[in-house]
Amino acid sequence: MTTTTPNYIVTTGDFIAEWMEDEGINAAELARRLDVTRKHVSELLSGKAPLSHPLALALERVTGVPARIWNQYESGYRSDLARVQETRELEAQYEQAKAFPLSYLRKWGYVTASARERADTVRQLLGVLGVASLSAFETTWAEGSVAYRRAAVGREHAPAIATWLALAERHHDELNELPAFDRSALETQLPGLRALTSGEVLEAIDDAVERLREVGIVLCFIPAVPGLGIHGATRWLNGRPIIQLSLRGKTDDQVWFTLFHELGHVVLHGGKELYLNGDLTRAEEEADAFASNVLIPPQFVPRLPRTRDIAGVLALAKELGTAPSIVLGRAQRETGDYAWGHSLKRKIEFRTATPAS
Repeated sequence: MTTTTPNYIVTTGDFIAEWMEDEGINAAELARRLDVTRKHVSELLSGKAPLSHPLALALERVTGVPARIWNQYESGYRSDLARVQETRELEAQYEQAKAFPLSYLRKWGYVTASARERADTVRQLLGVLGVASLSAFETTWAEGSVAYRRAAVGREHAPAIATWLALAERHHDELNELPAFDRSALETQLPGLRALTSGEVLEAIDDAVERLREVGIVLCFIPAVPGLGIHGATRWLNGRPIIQLSLRGKTDDQVWFTLFHELGHVVLHGGKELYLNGDLTRAEEEADAFASNVLIPPQFVPRLPRTRDIAGVLALAKELGTAPSIVLGRAQRETGDYAWGHSLKRKIEFRTATPAS
């Protein structure tokens, strides 16, 4: 939500001066009545001197206006001063903020301020990142105690990666409502999760979210940042895994494979690491193998079609209880022939501007 800062500030002294005018009292007389110096009254009227609580009580006795009202005037004035100063500081950070994917954040409604509203743009970006300033972002993500954050900012496209990861952290409040992570329960759930792939895609995804919650895993979907090239990520927060998928590719076989890939990290690796789908590491290779073997167990691999055999894909998918697109995708990878069977793949689109888990 965009906020508007007024271009003028009403000081507590303005309200005092208004009372003085109504009563026909000058500054010298008010100083005598308050038992303070004329200089203090002058600074109070100009807003230079703060209104103390004892002086608010004295004003109550002199003016008949309750001290709480004078304190409210003072609090509002000081708040306005701070807001004006904050606006200047936020505007000064705008050039630095442009390193982050602002157009992406606007597209999905995470930032509603326009490019002309520089202070509000930076303010909303900081809200996404969960920091008070961009210098605080640098120290929090590069030097803080959370290992996966440090790993994120050490990469190419660090601002985009950090933004994408930070959006998923909005789900961290749910962690308190989740049971402790249960690895054996997750492994028991894997066949049922695989069976979900054959159902209606969006309903199956919702079901997967709930099933994973039961074993202490947060699964959320955050739109892909253009140019980032990341399908999914896994890391641990407060002892529980958070898996986020980008729906990059937007077909059901890719989304399901990425989910089981990330679950491979949860089962095989764990710990405090950040796993980004697409990295060229041994852990990524192991997660790929895990996903491949769970979705299509090794004993079924020799039965994958080696030609453009739609009927063979459908038959094997039915026997496995999986989506035909998953069998097709595996057959395509095995043969290197990707130019067929596209009608078996179902497209997935985000349903809301700010998707939630």
